[in-house]
Amino acid sequence: MAKLTLKYPLTFGKATVTELNFREHATAGDLLAFDVRGPNQQTITLIANLTGTDEALIKQLHVHDFRAADTIASELIKPESDEKKPSES
Repeated sequence: MAKLTLKYPLTFGKATVTELNFREHATAGDLLAFDVRGPNQQTITLIANLTGTDEALIKQLHVHDFRAADTIASELIKPESDEKKPSES
């Protein structure tokens, strides 16, 4: 599991959020964020899904923390480079 410690913690409701904890992997359902939304909304939805966090909180992230979270999320959804192609099986 990847953890991002926020450089700029947020107060969300009565809680202070100091870190985002990402799942170990993305799912096909997470990719649904890319179907009908613009690129920034897609990223917000993906990060929210991968961290189990409300989108409203992700929208409040400082841009530095948002970009760091985007880097982790992008890594989780990129194709595996060592995966065999179907024709190589």
